[in-house]
Formats: sequence, C-alpha cells, structure tokens
Amino acid sequence: MTSLIAQGGWWDWLTENSQRGEGELRWHWVALPESWGVFVWLALTAAAVTAIVWMYRRESGTCPPAVRMLLAGLRVTTVLFLIALLLKPSVFYQQVSIVRPAVVVLRDKSVSLARGDLYRDEKQASKLAELVGKAAAEDSSTGTRTDTSTSSQQILEGETSRGFLVGALLGNPEGKLLTEIRQKANVEVRDFAIATDPAGNLPTIHDGNTLPKDDGGTADSPAAGQPLVINPLECNGAGTDLAQALRNALEGGNRVSSIVLVTEGQHNGSDDPRAVARQAGELEVPVFTVGVGDPTPRRNLAVAEVFVRSQAWPGESFEIESLIQASLPPSDPARGQPITVSLVQQRLDDAGNPLGDGVPIENRSVELPLAGSRLRVDFGQTIAEPGNYRYTVEVQGDVVETSAEDNQRTSATMKVVDEKIRVLLIAGLPNWEYIQLQRLLQRDPAISLSCWLQSMDESRPQEGDEPISSLPRSLADLSQYNVVMLIDPNPEEFDQAWIEALQGFCRENAGGLLYMAGPQHSAEFVTMNRLTGILQLLPVRFGDAASIAASQVIAEASQTGTASMQVVNHNLDHPIMSFHSDKAQNETRWAQFPGFAWNFPTESAKPTARVLVEAGTGPNLEDNQPVLVTGRFGAGNVVYFGFMGTWLWRSVGLQAQYYDRFWIQVVRYLVENRSLQGSRRGVLDCDLNEYELGGRITLTGRLRDEQFQPLVAEMVPVVVRDADGRVQKLNLQPVPGKPGEYEGSVLASRTGSFTAAFDLPNLQGETTLLDGAAWRVIPPSAETGADWLDEQMLRDIAALSGGEYLRLDEIERLPELLPRLETRAEFNSPAQPAWDLNRLTRFGAFLLPLLLLCTEWGIRKWYRLL
Repeated sequence: MTSLIAQGGWWDWLTENSQRGEGELRWHWVALPESWGVFVWLALTAAAVTAIVWMYRRESGTCPPAVRMLLAGLRVTTVLFLIALLLKPSVFYQQVSIVRPAVVVLRDKSVSLARGDLYRDEKQASKLAELVGKAAAEDSSTGTRTDTSTSSQQILEGETSRGFLVGALLGNPEGKLLTEIRQKANVEVRDFAIATDPAGNLPTIHDGNTLPKDDGGTADSPAAGQPLVINPLECNGAGTDLAQALRNALEGGNRVSSIVLVTEGQHNGSDDPRAVARQAGELEVPVFTVGVGDPTPRRNLAVAEVFVRSQAWPGESFEIESLIQASLPPSDPARGQPITVSLVQQRLDDAGNPLGDGVPIENRSVELPLAGSRLRVDFGQTIAEPGNYRYTVEVQGDVVETSAEDNQRTSATMKVVDEKIRVLLIAGLPNWEYIQLQRLLQRDPAISLSCWLQSMDESRPQEGDEPISSLPRSLADLSQYNVVMLIDPNPEEFDQAWIEALQGFCRENAGGLLYMAGPQHSAEFVTMNRLTGILQLLPVRFGDAASIAASQVIAEASQTGTASMQVVNHNLDHPIMSFHSDKAQNETRWAQFPGFAWNFPTESAKPTARVLVEAGTGPNLEDNQPVLVTGRFGAGNVVYFGFMGTWLWRSVGLQAQYYDRFWIQVVRYLVENRSLQGSRRGVLDCDLNEYELGGRITLTGRLRDEQFQPLVAEMVPVVVRDADGRVQKLNLQPVPGKPGEYEGSVLASRTGSFTAAFDLPNLQGETTLLDGAAWRVIPPSAETGADWLDEQMLRDIAALSGGEYLRLDEIERLPELLPRLETRAEFNSPAQPAWDLNRLTRFGAFLLPLLLLCTEWGIRKWYRLL
C-alpha cells in the first residue's frame, strides 16, 4: 500500500539529511502482509488491544477509572507503535511517465528515387508544390535548410526528383507534419534500400513539452534541449528491399505502434513484403504506405553509359562499351523488337576541342531483351593515328518514348599515344618459347625489344630492336623498361643487388614482370635461398621444396600424363584471356587451344592473385594446380606461367592470330595503360574500372620527389571530375609501412565516366609526370528495370497490415490516421525506512516506546499498582 505525502516545510526539514530524489514522495509499508496474513495480523492486534483493556479494567480500585484508561491507552499506543515498526514503514520517490510506442518512418533511398516524374494530374502537382512550399517556409524559419522551394510547373515537367519531394516533406524535424506525429508517438526515421540505416530519432511531445529521452524515448533519442536532426535523404541505394525494411522495423527492439512506408513500391528483394505486412497485422502494427511517383510505366530508351579505355597505342584493338537501358513494361510489344545503336568518333585537340565533325563508325541492329532492361553493346575499334578521341553512342527504335533527351551519350577522352613499350626479354636457353616470342615482339611496331639470352656466346650480339651488351643491373637501368620477361632464366646471373633492383622496378616504378617456368632451371630457381626475393614477387607459392629435388617432382608429374589445361571460365573477362566480348564465344575459342604436356608444380595461388588457367584432370577441382596466375607487387603487375608450350597455340585461327593476340594482351596487361610510369613522378590507380552506383572507389597514389625518392607528405590532394566537368576534392592519406604510397576512397554517388588527378601546385608545370585514373559508374542492376509507382503493391501492404494507402500529395492526412497508444510507466527509487530519515527519527523510534513505557510505569507506582 502506497500513499502520496504532501511535501512542505516540515517534511523538507525532516528529510534534509536523507537521500533526495526526483519525482513525488510516497509512503509504503514494506512488510505489510498479504492475502489471509492481513486477517491474522488484524486478529492478533485486536486480541492484544482487547487483552490490555480487559487487564486495566480489572485493576485495583485504588486507581480512578480515568487513570486506568490512560494507562491502557499508553500500553496500547506502545504496542501499536511496535507493530507499526514491524511493518517497516518506508518512503520513496516515484516518477510517472507516459510511454508512447514509436512510429517508424521508412524513407526509400534507392536510386529510382533520384529521378523525376511527368505528373499528368495538374491538381496533384499543385498540391505537392504547395506542400513543398510550406516545408520550405518551415525550414527557413528554423534555419535548417535553404533553397528547398519548387513550383508545380517544375514538378509537372519532371525537374523535381522524388527524393527531393520526400526529403522536403519528411526532412525537417520541427516541421508541421513531423510535429503532429510526435504529439502521438516517438518518431524513428530510417532510410532503406537493400539495407536500412537510421536517419534520426525524434522524442514525443507531451502536454506541449518535449520529454527527455528516458521518458518514452529511445536510446538514441536526443536529450531534452538538444537540437533535433534528420539526415538528408541521399538516393543512391543499389536496390529496394521492402520486406527487409518492414522486418527491421518490426524487429528493431523498440515497441512500434505503426510504420509509415514512403516509397515508389518497386521491390527487388528475395522475400514477399506482403508476408511481412500480414505479420505486422497479426502484431497489430498497421503499415501506412505513401506512394511516391507516377504510376504510369515509362517507355524510354536511353544510353546509360559509354566507356572507352583512357589510353591505347596506334594499331591496337580496343572496345567501346555501351550500356543501353530500356524502361518498358514487361508486356510491352517493343520488347524483342530491333533497335539501332550508332557509334560516332570525334577527334579532339590537346585542349579537348573538336577537330571537325564527328565521323560515323558503325550502325548496329540489336533486339531489346524480352526480360530485363539492360543491354550491353560493344564496338571494336583500331586507330592508327595518335591523338585524342571521344566516342558518342546513340540509340533509336520504334518506341514512343517519354523523353528522347537521353538517347545518346558521349564517352570520356581516350588518348592514342605515339610511344613504344620497352620490353626486356631474359631467357636461359633459346627454346621454342623464346624464339617465337622474340620474333613476335620484335615485329610489333608498338614494342621496343631488348633481349638477353643467357646462353648466347659473348662474341655474338644479342637480339632485339635495341640490342644490349650487358644485363641491366641497377634500378636506374631497369627503369628504362616497362616490362621484364623471364623465360626459364638461369639463376646464376642474378645476385642480391639485381633482385632488389627488380623489386624496386615493380614496387615503385610500376614495372610489369613475367616469369615463365621451364624444365631446365626452374627447379634450381625455386630452391635457392638467395632468390627468395624474386619468389616474393610472384603471385604463387611453391611450398617447402628445399629438401626435395625439384627435378624429381617435375619428372613424377610429367610421367603421370593425366594433367591437362583447365581454363577458369569465370575469369575469361580478364584482359589477358578476353578474345571476344561475348563470354560464350570466348569459351568456345579457348576450348580450341591445345593443352600442355608439362607444368611446374605449385602449392597454391596467393590470396590477392587471380588464377586464369589450372593444370588438372577436370575443372574446379581442389587438387588443380594454378599455372597461369596474375597479381600485383607494389604498383606493378606480375604474371606467372607455370608451363611452356604456348607456341603450340599458333595453330588456332589464321596465321597464328590468337597466339599473337594473346601475347600482345599479356604485354598490354603488364603495362596496364602506364607506358611511362617508370619515369613518372606520380601514378594514381583505382581498384576497378567499373563500379555500380553506391559502391566505393578506392584510389591509390604513388608519388616521388625530384630525386625520384618516395614522397613524404601528410596527405595528397586529388581532384575527381565527371564528364560534365563537376569537381569533387579528396585527400589521400599515407599508407603505413609503404613510403610514398597514399590511399583514399570516394563514394560512387552518380553514374557516368570519371577521372581523378593529383592536385599538387608544385607540379602544375610537370603534368606529364603525373598519371591519373579513370573509371565509370553504372546504374545498379537491380534498379534499372521498373521504376514507376506500384500502387497495387502498396495498397496490398496497407490492407494486410490494417493500415491505409496515401499518395504523396495526401500526406497531410497521415497524423490523424496514426493510432495513439499510451502506457503508464512508474519508476520508483529504492525505499528508505521512515525511522532512518535523519538522526531525530532514528533516536525517536527508540525513545518513543521507552518514554511511553516509563510514563506508564511511573503512573502505576504513583497509584501503587503492581
């Protein structure tokens, strides 16, 4: 039993030395009996009082009746006081809160919300403009945002994105809409695409005042007096998973009264959101869906992206890759019909200005896919004349489109460089692999070849375009080359200084290295301790072969005769392996290549390596050995060949065309568009050439000072530019343990082609000494199909959960539809015994019964009672 104690001056004085607390002060009997125990206590108390009164009524007549009643009263008071102490009277402070479950507002942040809609209903567009105007006025009054206004004409013409509208209406925590919702519940704003991220927590408003976070708020709610913040809505999600967003809202840990789902209703997750809506209905959590966008499916063809490599050589084959995007309903008759894709080449001067008119290159007729919405069209091209070039791709078809403005797109600039790749070819013996490779590289006009055949007689000159009389040994000498190729080299000629120079050539100068194992010297090569520095460069591990004669291992492997060449199909898109843009055609081509009868045994590929060809009895077997592997060492690319016999591939195609192309692609990969990095002051790399929207691009920079030593700086500024000239600045941070290397990342927040370059003022006059990076960002595959408003899906979710569907222009009705749930929560402080409030109460609890008993005893003696 508890009761409220009126707090006043006397109580404040009484409790001045006791522990104070917040809330209302209440009285409580800690040991008060319950159930039948109450009647036992009452019976015993009544018996004790009756016995005392009966005893004093029978006392001696020498004592007047009034005095006897006084004595009985003293005795009864003492007994009742002691009984009261046994019941442990205590006081505590009680806080009462009205807890209101949260309303979870889910805002769709997928990339489809970044587009605008051509509203066909002028009243709807006017209403949206009115709502956004009110929101802009509210923001202006609080100073939280500027320039959020829009007009109905802009909305009608599709100039205002869906994300802008949602952000304007549900982005101001102190706006009218969210304030009215907060009068009913706490508000948890979350942004979702594939995953769900918190965007802001707003505590409820009670009796005109914001409650502190522990009074109905959540753990992440701001404390009383703190500013309320909602993160801006960034529409860059790679998909839309409505089911996962609803499930996260239901299972978030806090009690939920209702869910507000703001989206266009398209769903590309694995689970059915209707099933989750049905579960929400069973939990009595209604989902109120707010539809964003135009429910009429778009009919549109667009060139989503055009990509071309940043650099090529005269006479080299390369591809212009284009991505055609079709926004059509699944049953549209245009699907399966032919469209025309055209390619135009434009030459530019050094300043990027067009030189004359564009030259049409090719028109190609392709069919729109019956299912899906993306179609890749690649054009092969070869340019003989050096210079700067740009390509435009245009699409046309018998489709009545919503808009034709996106039917063409232009690529970034590609530079055809008039410089040769310098290759140093080192071989132990003049085997067939060396002979055929030397002839191929020497007749290629884009390659300058120097050969060092270790078995060559000293009196005879070495072969190549630029013959050498001695093996380049220092880092400065090796830096004159772009690629070093080792064909079963004799290890006797390599000392520690040469190995360190080769490591620096790859790590710091971005040089490419190829090592091909052979039956003559590789067994000795991998077992010599002084050559472990070269083994560190290779992307494979050979295991502990120091105690085993490697020649015996090779002999045993060759005697079995069971191993064959197994091409790793999922890596056929690698620049070395790609002969055709079509994967199936590429697989067919590689199936025509003869295998090999000998391979050098390896233990495994290193974790960061990429295996292209294996030796084994079947594809994808665990005991297969990697024999063609690519990797990186520092800034340079490395290729490992664990077999010989590629000269047998000359039989494939006409006049050894695929053998020639394979080895040229190997050389191009080792250079990887950095033909002069050995003499560059700076090189900027990105980890991939293509990213989906929402991904993260990692940039790695390697810089050297005027003496070509690793540059030491606190950070390195980089400028990122898109095809429209927009600029974003980024600072690369030093990589620990790697002098001269810097790293940073940037979010792929827009589609298109991008370039990145160092922004170093002291090198502005030496831009030719700095190599930049280029990449492209494509729309996420899950978000390039249907993007219209799926009202039926949203109506189903609302109906199954017990909620209601609203259009975005009807969002003002939302606060009145949301249920109001309240739970009374009491928070009590620890009880404190009433006799322990201060020193007076502690002594009083002991002295009062003693004083009563002594008074009774004195009166009894006065009247001569026993």
